[in-house]
Amino acid sequence: MRLSRMSFFKSALAAGAFPYVAGCLGLKGSAKRGDKVRLACIGVGNQAWNDIVEFMKTGDAVIAALCDVDLGAKHTEKALATYPNVPRFKDFRRMFDAMEGKIDAVLVGTPDFSHFPATMDAIRRGIPVYVEKPLAHTFQECELLMQAEKKYNAICQLGNQGHSGANPLQMGEYVKKGIIDPSKLVRMVAHMNNPRRWHKWNGDVKSFPAAEKIPETLDWDLWLSQTLPHGYSKHYINGDWRCWYDFGMGCLGDWGAHTMDTMHRFFELGLPSEVKISDVKGWNPYVYPMQDTLRFTFDAKGKRPKIDLEWYEGINNMPKLPKGYKYLAWGGDIPAAKGSTAKAAQKLIPGRFFELSDGSAWEGGSHSAPLLKIGVDKKDLPAYTQPVGTHWKNFFMAVKGEAKVNSPFSIGAPLSQVFCLGVIAQRLNRGFRFDPVTKRVVGDDVADALLRGPAPRKGWEEFYRI
Repeated sequence: MRLSRMSFFKSALAAGAFPYVAGCLGLKGSAKRGDKVRLACIGVGNQAWNDIVEFMKTGDAVIAALCDVDLGAKHTEKALATYPNVPRFKDFRRMFDAMEGKIDAVLVGTPDFSHFPATMDAIRRGIPVYVEKPLAHTFQECELLMQAEKKYNAICQLGNQGHSGANPLQMGEYVKKGIIDPSKLVRMVAHMNNPRRWHKWNGDVKSFPAAEKIPETLDWDLWLSQTLPHGYSKHYINGDWRCWYDFGMGCLGDWGAHTMDTMHRFFELGLPSEVKISDVKGWNPYVYPMQDTLRFTFDAKGKRPKIDLEWYEGINNMPKLPKGYKYLAWGGDIPAAKGSTAKAAQKLIPGRFFELSDGSAWEGGSHSAPLLKIGVDKKDLPAYTQPVGTHWKNFFMAVKGEAKVNSPFSIGAPLSQVFCLGVIAQRLNRGFRFDPVTKRVVGDDVADALLRGPAPRKGWEEFYRI
């Protein structure tokens, strides 16, 4: 029986902040320079399979274990057929126990809500971890993972793959050299206006779907892991978990990591002091709205002024564009959204832009796409360091002591926390003030409770406490 909404809020309010977990179990592998990295994979289909393919392209990996809660599902077929002799597991905890000393790194490619326990378990056991974005499902989970990374000096990479590409190198160097001056910022925008999975319901969702018979090959209880109980529905699996507040992080969590990423890092935004929501269509308490606009207010820091970061989602919810803005060509590193294709007519591709007080403006696509200065030919822009290798290669280099990860949790967790705050505003259909020092919502107990989310189900508490 699923908890009611009010029961959830009451339990979350009573739970308080979950204390930090401790107890490194010392299962880290021994990959060194020149070694192949023995990679375990938690989640082996859909985006996780794409990650496995990219990891293997590096030439640095051998697949040591495969773990998925439904090893009989169609989305697991490619992985199982490609690696028929690799040990297989349904429960990542069993996998870690059985593979002690035989794993050098782990991929976590599960639904958003279930990133946290597997990632925390890997850190506790001393295993370097690559986790798909967004980092976790709640603000508090992101906080705990960031603390764990620091406490154990862990090797952790957030899977926002553009962070190993051209854009962060270009923007980092341009800011450092004064080519882009944060003190002149007047406007920042990120946007994603393609069709999304939940648009098929047109916002008309009045309940959770009726429970269906659980497929014989699926361990539904393991799929739910630490979160609130739900009856099985086909509308929750194969990526559709992204639609539901209880499981996914919507468009913001999916694409914010590819569009807000470098603005958040190199303008040193940190956490906002206020979140506002407007232009909402199709709101309901179950799935994400058809469209909305979020405004995150970030207090002044150093020479950077107080500034809003605007987020636009929804097919027709377009931001006001700077004069001279060009509709950028679809980049090769930008996957087409479900329901659209790269060749489809796009009013505005996913991306970002920012304007400065001197009248200049910069625009860019998503992922690793470099910035263009509006009105300036790209060949006339200053040179910058070019990327070497991929995000997956960078992770393996870190595992072998050859480099540092490009997107550690110290960078990726605060970014993901911004998404968590935006999702709270979407879920409640109202804005709120936030204290970036105490990391608490001000004057709104329900929104503050959502920072933590529901207390973990029985058997999953160990990942949240000392």
